[in-house]
Amino acid sequence: MSESMHEKMMRVHGATQGGKSGKRQLLSYEITLKHKSDIANDTCAFTFSKPKGFSFKAGQHIRMTLINPLETDSEGDSRFFSLASTPLDKDLLIAMRMRDTAFKRVLGTMKRGDKVKIQIMAHSMHESFTLHDDAAKPAVFVVGGIGIVPAYSIIKDALERKLPHKLTLLYSNRRPEDATFLNELQQLAKKNPRFKLVATMTESEDWSGTTGRINETMLRKYIKDVQKPIYYVAGLPAMVSSMKRLLADVGVSDSMIRAEEFTGFDLNAITRETTHKRRSYATIIIIAAVVIAMIMIHTGIAFALFKGIGSSSFNSPILYIAIGIFLGVLMTFKFKYLLNFVRRGK
Repeated sequence: MSESMHEKMMRVHGATQGGKSGKRQLLSYEITLKHKSDIANDTCAFTFSKPKGFSFKAGQHIRMTLINPLETDSEGDSRFFSLASTPLDKDLLIAMRMRDTAFKRVLGTMKRGDKVKIQIMAHSMHESFTLHDDAAKPAVFVVGGIGIVPAYSIIKDALERKLPHKLTLLYSNRRPEDATFLNELQQLAKKNPRFKLVATMTESEDWSGTTGRINETMLRKYIKDVQKPIYYVAGLPAMVSSMKRLLADVGVSDSMIRAEEFTGFDLNAITRETTHKRRSYATIIIIAAVVIAMIMIHTGIAFALFKGIGSSSFNSPILYIAIGIFLGVLMTFKFKYLLNFVRRGK
């Protein structure tokens, strides 16, 4: 993430390492990897030791930073992750979609006993994605894909603590094998009448449950009074925007909607990134070809201009120095123009 997510999140939080006056304190810990496993298609869970004194609210996120990674890239060595574990769990659980970045390659090759650094806000004001206190208002989670992580933590925590909130989860995936924590959620729904799970698949032919994207019909079918609950929306940015529009269309006020966007695993973004790289390679080749052609053309022009001096003069080094200076000045101006043209076209 660029000032993209990381710096933007830290700026929003107003965090400082030292906890200076007027700013919330950012607490840092080193945690040790205990276990990792595949839990869904392209999704891996990492279990880390919980540091002594570490506390958080279900649904809260942490910032993870690799320690002396073997490789890095332009996206950096840090990421924000929501915790999938609950405050009552003895370990910290982080689940993520895996993709081909330096950060996730390093994380994916970590071994038991390896460490990472995490940071969490002390008394964070950024608690929009933690369960509300008023149990008279039901909680409805509208989630797509890996957006399930903070919702799973909140739901599991509420059930563990036997909170009186009525909980409903509308959980959308393409196929069951893509659905992180689906089995765990199904077991929680069977054991707890206060929790209703509606898992829907958009591309699966073998799924016997609800199918199709989350829409107004589905919403009204499973939520008796759509304007009463507080909604927690999580998923990729496009999904979050779509669900917020849907909720607004059925009369849900903006104050009743809490949203969390996940940008780490967007197939469209990956496709755009690959396309951009191909275009960049093509641009480099075109620029090189144009530069070579310009050098050849201007060299010919220079010799033609200086030809009138006399053939004997071509044996003089001074003439070649003059031609070099002439070509250098001319090419500098033209190359700058070419670069500006290319940059405007990106």
